[in-house]
Amino acid sequence: MNVGEEPLATSWDAVAAAVATADPETAADLLHRLDPRAPWRPGPRGAHSPYTPSEPAPRASLGHGRHAPSGRGAYDGPYDGPYDGAQVPWDRGSHVAHQAAVTSRSQRYGRFAGEVRSRVRAEEPGDAVLLWLLGPGLAERTAEWRAEFATLAALKLAPGPRRRGGPGQGVRTVLALLRHTGVTPPEHDPLVVAWAACTPDAAGLRADPLLDHLVPRMFDAEGVGALLRDERSDPLRPRSWLAALHELAGDGRIGRDLLLDGCLRRFLRGGQPADLRFFVRLHELLQPTDDEMSRRRRAYLGLLPAAPGAVAETVLRHVRRLDDLEGGDVTEAVRALLLRPERKLQTAGVTWLDEVAAGDPAAGLDALAPALGCAFGSESTDVQGRAVRVAVKHAKRFTAEGGRAIREAMGVLPQELAETLAAVFGADAAAGPGDLDGFTPVSLPPPLEAGAFPPPVRAAGELDPCPPDDWQGAERWLAGVVRLYGHARDALTTRLTEHRPPPPGPWLDIGHWAQAIALLVTGIVVTSSADERLPGAGDVPGPHLFLLRRWAEVHDALAAGTLPPYLLAEPTEGSGALDPEVLVERLSGYERAGAEALPADLQQALLRLPRAIPRHAAAQAARLTSEAGRIAARWMNGERPEPIAEVIWSCRVLGSQDAAIPAPGVNVLPPAMPGLGVNVLPPATPGPGVNVLPSGSPGGGGADRSAGGVFPAGDGGERNGEVAAGESGPWQEGWACCAADTGPVPGRVHELSARLWPDGPTGLELVDGLFSGSVAHRLRDHGGYLGWWPHLMPSDREAVAAHCVPHLMERWRRARVETAQAQALAAAGGPPGEAVALVVAYLVADRARGAAEERARPVVELAARGGLDAERVGRRLALLIQRTELKPGPAFETLEAAAAFGAQREVWRIVTAFLPGFLPAPGERSHTRHTQGLVFALRAARWAGARGAVPCVAEIAQRKASNNFVREARRLHTYLT
Repeated sequence: MNVGEEPLATSWDAVAAAVATADPETAADLLHRLDPRAPWRPGPRGAHSPYTPSEPAPRASLGHGRHAPSGRGAYDGPYDGPYDGAQVPWDRGSHVAHQAAVTSRSQRYGRFAGEVRSRVRAEEPGDAVLLWLLGPGLAERTAEWRAEFATLAALKLAPGPRRRGGPGQGVRTVLALLRHTGVTPPEHDPLVVAWAACTPDAAGLRADPLLDHLVPRMFDAEGVGALLRDERSDPLRPRSWLAALHELAGDGRIGRDLLLDGCLRRFLRGGQPADLRFFVRLHELLQPTDDEMSRRRRAYLGLLPAAPGAVAETVLRHVRRLDDLEGGDVTEAVRALLLRPERKLQTAGVTWLDEVAAGDPAAGLDALAPALGCAFGSESTDVQGRAVRVAVKHAKRFTAEGGRAIREAMGVLPQELAETLAAVFGADAAAGPGDLDGFTPVSLPPPLEAGAFPPPVRAAGELDPCPPDDWQGAERWLAGVVRLYGHARDALTTRLTEHRPPPPGPWLDIGHWAQAIALLVTGIVVTSSADERLPGAGDVPGPHLFLLRRWAEVHDALAAGTLPPYLLAEPTEGSGALDPEVLVERLSGYERAGAEALPADLQQALLRLPRAIPRHAAAQAARLTSEAGRIAARWMNGERPEPIAEVIWSCRVLGSQDAAIPAPGVNVLPPAMPGLGVNVLPPATPGPGVNVLPSGSPGGGGADRSAGGVFPAGDGGERNGEVAAGESGPWQEGWACCAADTGPVPGRVHELSARLWPDGPTGLELVDGLFSGSVAHRLRDHGGYLGWWPHLMPSDREAVAAHCVPHLMERWRRARVETAQAQALAAAGGPPGEAVALVVAYLVADRARGAAEERARPVVELAARGGLDAERVGRRLALLIQRTELKPGPAFETLEAAAAFGAQREVWRIVTAFLPGFLPAPGERSHTRHTQGLVFALRAARWAGARGAVPCVAEIAQRKASNNFVREARRLHTYLT
């Protein structure tokens, strides 16, 4: 090709075109005449390219197939290596020539390819080709020209990708030119990065003329840290910069001072922590001596305030070895550490301060008081606690000025830590910001007033044709029918003429009995006996059956013509309670009229009497002569029974031949026992306190368990600790029941039940039925009358709660206990026990029962009435969270709402009983919820102003661990003590 015949746009384009067309003689001739100050960038691809845009560019067979960014030059084909080269013509030409030599198989490139292959080294083909092509042109230039040529080429290097991979072909040529000419490399960061991208070798670097120039620049050039960030010092790879520099520093080829000063310089410049990683590792490999550290101590101390954490930790480790630090240096270092955001460095600062204070018992510590104040402001409560302990430990070493500095910094501490300091330094520890979380203590509200019961129905026009759905309306309707039947029967008959016959089968709804009574008033007999329509004892809950019996006996008395003139049990108060004097007056009226009391009505009246009977009312009752009067007199004069409840936790588990025998306190029941839970356990001799029962009922005889068949451990009798006869083979499933607070429950609790017994017999069949026996989940719907139960027994809240227990875990709203029932239970009378505590605890923890404020109302009402057994509620709450799906978060919300209503002291009592069963025992793993529990406990303690150690918290606070769980325990323990 004769380039002289066709003028070129630039001489660089001519060189590139000549090399690309396999004409090395022309390329060398053009280079010989090249002005080094000519533009470096080739012109746009066009007439002088060996191919046109319509032709496919030749593809390299070496490299990785990466494409240079657009705008890099005339050649836009694939290139090898992360650095696109100097963007000068020889790089472009060498790449094209290399491609032609290696890739092309055509006759046009065949001769040139064979000639190049004979001169190319496999590991550096680009340099060999280019030096072979350009050697004659460079040799004829002066040394100054070559030096300027190499310098300008180096300055044209562009920043490359931040990853290793070796320099590109053009970059290696630039480095070769710099070594060949011996010129001092220009100050250019991409040149240093390109040199650092080469795979280092200590032997090669030792003879590299660029070493002395570029090693110092590695600590200042942008991009070196990112390039070498992944080099490891442990283990140390042989062909790495860390290994090479360490070896060269060891044999004196590179000065240790140069490397240490370079690392310090880089640390002081800062940057991303990951980009400083290489220099930190290099610094640690050099292992600076005490003398080297001492000469640079000012620079090292200057790194402590703001250097990245990894750098600061490295510097601190070396600075602590120095013995010649002055007092001002130590104070500066400690202050810098305590102002750091990292807890580890803050802790190191407090520890250093403590050591300095203990090292010279005679020295004053006023200079360190401001540093302690910095620690008081830490975001870590652990650091704050350590700083407070150090201040208290060395309190006598502070003068009035130092003590004043500590008191001034005390305001940022939590309340309990501030009080600890105040006790030593004599300041008032006002509550810090946020200590009470905006909580304003208030007094408990007065108990809710039930109000009076609506006036009785005395005229037919006041009577609804059908009983209303609420319990008060139903009571007035039934009492009104009985009263009007005696003196206004015709008007009553006219009022009740629109009723239809109730459906066949058992009548479980009050409306069915109201229809039958109304029809009977009008002369239509629906059934000959109410017993035919009453459900069985095991079909409905006890209170519901008791309610139905009252309506059934009115029906039967109406049919038999023995209906009394009025009912004894019609309430006088809105809670369902009955005034004792009113009952005595009604019984006296019965005696005067010669009427017989209906059994269910009389027993309902007795259940509605308050526990505190006025003496004159009891005396009047004692003068009654009828059988009903004598029963009432005994009840009012101290023979009222006290119901006692026991809660039973039931769960389903599987077992096999090798299943373990239940622990004491667990009952194992066989399959086919609906309502409480299932266990699979093999037949074996149980241990003490374990009941193993056959199919059917624990009561024997194959009866249903729900009819009274849950036998808790320690129940007594011949079944305790015995295995039923006739069992063969392992059970495939069964029920496990536990009645003890801390008894083992093999799995999640699926159902709850209760067992009731009175403290003495009453001789009253219906009352004994309500106060004794197993309370199981017999009717899913319970007729929707669960809300009436607290008003059937307004003075026996424990018995009502026991009957509510099986309905706690029900998810269906109509069939479960709601906050309204719990509120009525709280407003009732009678001592609370296990069942009341469980009902209250369940609603506290179950977010599905309403807002936290609504769920808190029963707690507040019980507290206002003095009937809250807070410790028992706390224990039940812990068991519920441990044994069921309930979570502690909703419980904390409810307790906080209760505290806001004025029950903050009762809430703290609940929390103190809750923590022992909730927190993990020694050896058990703690979880986030346990830490949250301690955080809430601290808040509750502050609200109540509580004092006094909690043993389980004290034990955790004494552990050596420093996780969040232990730290929160220490905070709570510190506040309480």
